Amino acid sequence: MERYDKARKQFDEANRQISEKNARSERIEDFIGKLKEQNGVIQEFDSWLWACMVDFVTVGRRKEMIFTFRDGTEIEV
Repeated sequence: MERYDKARKQFDEANRQISEKNARSERIEDFIGKLKEQNGVIQEFDSWLWACMVDFVTVGRRKEMIFTFRDGTEIEV
């Protein structure tokens, strides 16, 4: 029974990781498709593109902001 429980946990974790990667892949495909629809340089703010790129923004006590992108990149402003 213990061996089954261990194998089941590994199976569930693998399924979770696969689901996350599939969801990420779909977001990336949507993002690339949206970029391909643009003609040249993006001239105005697009909330959909912003939401696709930025995961969250952290605002500090001294009003500094750290933008964390979905790929893990961070930029401090």
